[in-house]
Amino acid sequence: MTAMKKGADEAAIPAAEVRAALEAILASSVFANAPRMRCLFRFLVGKAISGAVRDTSEYAIGIAVFDRDPSIYSVSGDPIVRVQVGRLREKLKAYYAALGVGSSIEISIPIGSYMPVIQRKNSTNVEPMHWGMLAIHPFKCISHYQDAIPFTQGLNEELMHRLFKTFGKIIVVHSFFTAADNGSRTLTDISNAGVNHLLDGSIQADSERIRASIRVINVSTGCIVWSEQFDRSIFFAITDQEELASSICDALKRFFGHK
Repeated sequence: MTAMKKGADEAAIPAAEVRAALEAILASSVFANAPRMRCLFRFLVGKAISGAVRDTSEYAIGIAVFDRDPSIYSVSGDPIVRVQVGRLREKLKAYYAALGVGSSIEISIPIGSYMPVIQRKNSTNVEPMHWGMLAIHPFKCISHYQDAIPFTQGLNEELMHRLFKTFGKIIVVHSFFTAADNGSRTLTDISNAGVNHLLDGSIQADSERIRASIRVINVSTGCIVWSEQFDRSIFFAITDQEELASSICDALKRFFGHK
């Protein structure tokens, strides 16, 4: 049995491939701690594979997935299916933007429908995996000194800009995972997104100086492979953010042998 076609002249995707793609999505951190969402997605993809379009009406989903009582269930008074499918669409977007960027099969749920669309990605449009891509975890401010927090925020912005200009595409770790993940992201998740190294650090400040403690972590081993501290006389101007970000970026270029 085969699933939906991408185009009229293209062979249908084998059901086994669709199921494998489904299981990869459900096993990802995007769907961690979301058992009902996994159940919903599995139900919809199963119906797409079998071609049972009528079984993906809002009413049918409410009864089959959300255990609504058929004798009293009304889709006009109970929006659970619309709400949960909307959330499912957002999770799928998040998955394909990060962990599923290299997937050969894409499963989506168009607006206005509950039947998934399953198609092969056009290999000419799929962005290649950047196995040398760098991830950055925004630096933490661990000082209560006045102005240290906004200085750290400004430094993060300046450094991300300079890293992008130097290394190309970078991943900002906290923007790939929603608050619902409750810190469940792991180095494996980052590695699966095509990243070798994670840049992490913190900012301290006292009455005389600012110290930036920076480290690079190999995401495949979890080991620190480079660490450095940058001390500066205390001053919180934008020019100081620029200078410190430039120094960090230059040190990283030397570490990675980037010309």
